[in-house]
Amino acid sequence: MRTKLKIEHEISLAEHKEITKLRNKCFPDASRERSYFKQLPHFRMLVDDDGVLIGHLGVDHRIIRVGNTTITIFGIVDLFVSESYQGNGVATRLLEKVTELAQKSKIDYLLLHALNGRLYLRNGFRVISPYLKSLWIYDFENYGVGTERLDDRIYIKQISDKPWPTGTVDLMGYLF
Repeated sequence: MRTKLKIEHEISLAEHKEITKLRNKCFPDASRERSYFKQLPHFRMLVDDDGVLIGHLGVDHRIIRVGNTTITIFGIVDLFVSESYQGNGVATRLLEKVTELAQKSKIDYLLLHALNGRLYLRNGFRVISPYLKSLWIYDFENYGVGTERLDDRIYIKQISDKPWPTGTVDLMGYLF
């Protein structure tokens, strides 16, 4: 298995098709004719086995605001692994790689939204239940900025020595 980092604008049409196919297999209820769910990530980590895509993790690099404090994050989007490779450590490998990159890149936290966080808890994340302000978008339509409480669905992993502040989390963009 090989993991590679790809900057979004360098991903070929063929790679986008491969990512789309795997994404739609992993999330059939959220199937789309594109390689991302809401918005293009800044970069992706791809895992292949003998040239076949088996794992994907998208990353948004962003500044967010929590209370009166700014935090630099890698927002994790669209983490998925081919069904035949699930349980073999591929997702953990992707989370380890993005953690290593975050440590080298002076990122304060990794942040993601998930309904089931078992994988993330096993990989050093903790769950928070903040009020969250974000841009509400769906299928290329902007519904404005909204604030909602997301109980037990936001996961963070501390990278720097900056403590997580109190207050509303303003993603200053969409919820990944």
